Amino acid sequence: MKKVIKLSFAASLATLSLSASDTDLQSKINSLEAQIKEIKAVQAKSNDAIEERVDKIETSTMTDKIDFGLDFRTRVDNFEAKDASGDKTSSKNVWSNRLRLNMNSDIADDMKFTGRLSMYKNWSDTGSSYLYSSMDPMQGRRPSDSGVFVERAYIDWTAISGLVPVTFTIGRQPSSDGPSHQFKDNTVRKATYSALSFDGAADGIVATANLQKVTGVKDMALRIGYGKGYQDDTTYTYVGDASAIKDTNVLGAFLDSGLGIDGSLLQLSVVGATDVVSNTTNSSGANTNTNIGDVILYTAMLEFTNLSNSGLDLFAHYAISQSKPNGVTSNQATPYGDYPMGLLTNTPGDTEQKDGHAFWLGTRYTMPIESMKNPKIGVEYNQGSKNWFSFTQGSNSLTNKLATRGSAVEIYYIQPINRYASLRFGAEMIDYEYVGSGYQIGTPMSVSDMGGATLDKLNNFYLLFNLLKIRNR
Repeated sequence: MKKVIKLSFAASLATLSLSASDTDLQSKINSLEAQIKEIKAVQAKSNDAIEERVDKIETSTMTDKIDFGLDFRTRVDNFEAKDASGDKTSSKNVWSNRLRLNMNSDIADDMKFTGRLSMYKNWSDTGSSYLYSSMDPMQGRRPSDSGVFVERAYIDWTAISGLVPVTFTIGRQPSSDGPSHQFKDNTVRKATYSALSFDGAADGIVATANLQKVTGVKDMALRIGYGKGYQDDTTYTYVGDASAIKDTNVLGAFLDSGLGIDGSLLQLSVVGATDVVSNTTNSSGANTNTNIGDVILYTAMLEFTNLSNSGLDLFAHYAISQSKPNGVTSNQATPYGDYPMGLLTNTPGDTEQKDGHAFWLGTRYTMPIESMKNPKIGVEYNQGSKNWFSFTQGSNSLTNKLATRGSAVEIYYIQPINRYASLRFGAEMIDYEYVGSGYQIGTPMSVSDMGGATLDKLNNFYLLFNLLKIRNR
C-alpha cells in the first residue's frame, strides 16, 4: 500500500508541474495530503482490527486449554452440646466461607489434568486456633486462614487401550467428598471412594482397569491404589537409628459395578494402612509422633440415583475396621493428660486386634414442584461401634459425623435458586456412646463411665448458600 501511495503522489506532482499554476498546485498538494492521511487512518484501523482478532484467538486458545469452575459456599452454624453431667453449652451464629477453584485440562487424547484450589475459613479468623488444619489430609478441608491450598492435582493417563483400558491417576487424588455426599451437597459425584471410610486430601497413584467391554457390565472397574498416609522426609538424618518413624504406607483395592439399573452403583473395597502414626504433642510441647500399628478397612457401598425416574435417591454403606496396635509404650497426648497409649488401647504392650464397624444410610427425594424449581428433602443416619475407626479426619463436616462412636441423624431441605445456586437448611443430632470419635489413640471409654465434662450429645442447626458452576462458559 505504501508503494501505491508513493507512486500516486509522484505522478500527481509530475502532472501538476506541467499543467497547473502555483496556486492550483498548492491547492492540489493540500488535497493529496488529506487523501494520504485518510488512507493511513484506514490502514491503522485495519491493523487494529487484525490485532484485536489475534488477541481474541490467543485468549480463546488459552481458555480452551484449561476449564475453570467455581464452587462457593457461605454457611452459618449453631452448635448445642450437652456433657455427661447434663451441663449444656452452645456456640451459635458461627459464619464461614469456602471457596474452591476447579481446573480441568485435556492434555492429549489419552491424558487430562484435574485440580482444585481451596480456601475455607471462619469469618474474621486467622486460623490460629485450628491445630489440625496444618495436617495434610485437612489442608483446605477444615477452617483455617484465608490461605489457598492445593486440595487436588492429578493426571489421568490412559496408558493402555484396547479391550481392557488401564488409566493411571497420578498425584493428589480425588479422595475427598466421596459418595454418597453428593446427594446432600446437591452435586454430581465428586470423588471415587466411600466417604464412610475415607474423606480428605491424599497423595498417591491409582491404576484403574475398565472392565465394561470384557464383562459387558456397565460401570465395572477394578482399581488398585498406593499412597502415603505419612512420609518421613528427614529419614536421611536417622540412618541406623531404630527409633526413626516409619512411613505410613497405604494400599487399597476397589471393585465398582453397575447393577443393570440406571443410576445404580456397587463398590466393594479393602484398604490397609501400615505403621500408622500418632500425630500428637504432649503437655510439655514435645513432639511424640510414633508408629502405633496397622489398620485395615473393609467397605461395601450401594447407591441408586433417581430410581426408576421417581426422583428418589437411596444409598447404604457398611464398613469394618480392624486396628492392630504394635504395643507402643511411649506417652501420647490426650485431652486428659499424657499417658502410655497406643492404637485404640491404654495398655502398654497390647497387640490385640480391635474390631469396629459402622453403617451409613440415606435417602433424598426431589419434589415435582416446578414452580419452586423442584426442591429436595433428605435424611441420613449413621452409627459406629466402640472401636470404629476410619480415615475421615479431612471431612468438610465440622462434626465429622461419620466417625461417630454412637449414632447421628441429619435432615435437610434444599431450595434451588437457579441452575447454579441453592440454599440448604439442615440439622445434625449426634449421640456419642464412646469417647474419642475419629481419634486413633487410647481405648474408647463409655461416655457414661467417664462422666463429668465428657461430650455426650451434639446438635448443629445450619443454613448455607452454595454456588457451583462447573465450567467457565
